[in-house]
Amino acid sequence: MTDLFLVVGAALAGSFMCSILEAVLLSVSHSYIALLQNRGNRAGDILNRMKREIDEPIAAILTLNTIAHTVGSAWGGAIVDRVYGDFWLGVFVAVLTFVVLVASEIIPKTLGATFCNQLAAPTAHLLRFLVIVMKPVLVPLAVLSRWIRPAGTSRAAISRAEIGALAELGRQEGAIDENEFQVLSNVMQLDEITVGEVMTPRIDMVAVPVEATVADAMDVMLDRGKLRLPVYEGNLDRIVGILLARDLWRAAREGSEGVREVARPARFAPDSKPVEELIREMRAQRTKMIIVLDEFGGTAGLVTLEDLIEEIVGEIQDEHEGDEPRDFRTMEDGRVVVWGGTPVKDVQDRLGIELGEEFDTIGGYVFGALEGVGKAGDSVDTPGGRFRVLKVSRRRIEYVLFDRRE
Repeated sequence: MTDLFLVVGAALAGSFMCSILEAVLLSVSHSYIALLQNRGNRAGDILNRMKREIDEPIAAILTLNTIAHTVGSAWGGAIVDRVYGDFWLGVFVAVLTFVVLVASEIIPKTLGATFCNQLAAPTAHLLRFLVIVMKPVLVPLAVLSRWIRPAGTSRAAISRAEIGALAELGRQEGAIDENEFQVLSNVMQLDEITVGEVMTPRIDMVAVPVEATVADAMDVMLDRGKLRLPVYEGNLDRIVGILLARDLWRAAREGSEGVREVARPARFAPDSKPVEELIREMRAQRTKMIIVLDEFGGTAGLVTLEDLIEEIVGEIQDEHEGDEPRDFRTMEDGRVVVWGGTPVKDVQDRLGIELGEEFDTIGGYVFGALEGVGKAGDSVDTPGGRFRVLKVSRRRIEYVLFDRRE
């Protein structure tokens, strides 16, 4: 009887260990492994290598587990058959099957999946030792695995959808707050948003002609609150440079008069370029303003680094701006900038026009009229004038421009 308990106990212990190692290896996340590596924990490097080449540790675990099951059932069964006979052999097999299922599968795998982070470090070192010991068996298995696996196949890299799902899970569990979740979500969508959707449209560009003096350009900057100005020759389709405030102040101090020699080369990008790609280019070129071109090569608008950052972190208020967006802002020429979240009723009362009651906000009204978010520069005609989209942020119309004269 003692021999029976020793054999079965050893088999169950080996199987228990294999199951818990497998559960921890498959459950521990790449982010936690990276955290271990950042802390200088050697277990992080071991687990990272094993997750990348997971065939080897899994083969070692399954091989040892199979050996434990086979030896335990065969040896234990032989002892029972010799001592107690055929009837008790059947009972032994039935009981052992149940015990193996519970004690070496369900319980250890539940523990491993539940406490994978706490068990990650000891698992790494134990797995490393197990792989070394099982190497003579693993080599032929690896050859067989490579022969079965089609050439050129590999584990797919983590996708944007998976990162988004992880962010949502982190928000639900309180690991990240709502603002952090929104930033992560916005970053994941940058490849879907084009420059044309976030640019300042041509009609609202503030620029100076190449014939302007340094003093003229400084006045425009001060009046319009700009730190950079495009310089055009003839019309806005011929942008010849970009003026920086610090260059103008230096030129004024040195007595320079014309802006042509002060302007820096302009950078251009098509309106169809993804925002994610443009951010990389602007960082590489160390520029903060890009002139946006339409499909015909004309100037469609401009985009600044601040515009792109706002796509990630949300609206950035200047020092002179209030905490909340202003619903209406009347320009010198009589046109009115309207915040997209302004109720339609307020817009009707303020502008004296009739828009109906189908939509709650002016942004929603324009969205419905365009049958989509649209992009900066798109317009909607109404009986009292025209609404032109000024800014789109995170698939939402942020500002529109109302012109009664159009």
